Amino acid sequence: MQVVKRSESKLLDRAYVEMSIDGKAGKLTRKEAIASVAQELGVPAENVGLIRIDGQSGTTKVLGRFYVYGSADSKKKVHPKYLDERMLTKEEREKLKQERKKAATPAAAATEAKK
Repeated sequence: MQVVKRSESKLLDRAYVEMSIDGKAGKLTRKEAIASVAQELGVPAENVGLIRIDGQSGTTKVLGRFYVYGSADSKKKVHPKYLDERMLTKEEREKLKQERKKAATPAAAATEAKK
């Protein structure tokens, strides 16, 4: 595993990191990728956000793009929520979907009652 590219954004309190990971094409999960990058960079895993994983054609090399935040709070403020939802298991996603549905139902009923 090696860092291909790294740049900083002081305003957003994050670093943009591209990592090249050898021998993991088709075997690397999103959670494993985040854990390995966090270990490599020496930061907590909750401060790392996965953006994209791309396989290299004809090789077993994987190129991953990550955002590494300065703190968990700055990640919560800035990091897109849908990227964190990709990390959830199928059951957790379904549960989240049901919770959103419940939350939306009373709000819709309240607006219709006002009319």
